[in-house]
Amino acid sequence: MGEKDPAKVETVLADGRRMTLSLPPTEAQWAADGIDALRAVRPTHTGRGEEPPALPARPVLPLEVALLGLGA
Repeated sequence: MGEKDPAKVETVLADGRRMTLSLPPTEAQWAADGIDALRAVRPTHTGRGEEPPALPARPVLPLEVALLGLGA
């Protein structure tokens, strides 16, 4: 690898994907330290969680009624 870019943070996720975070140049005082002010935080949630409820089934509209909805 080449020289480390001080404006980027690169990491490899648990599943092998690479992620890069870069910050644009700014004169904002709160961002004066750039990425040096960032720190790693452990995830609070993993996985997908519960599946959302299924959408209610609706009867299929006839083509003429569907076309009326399009303003034809």
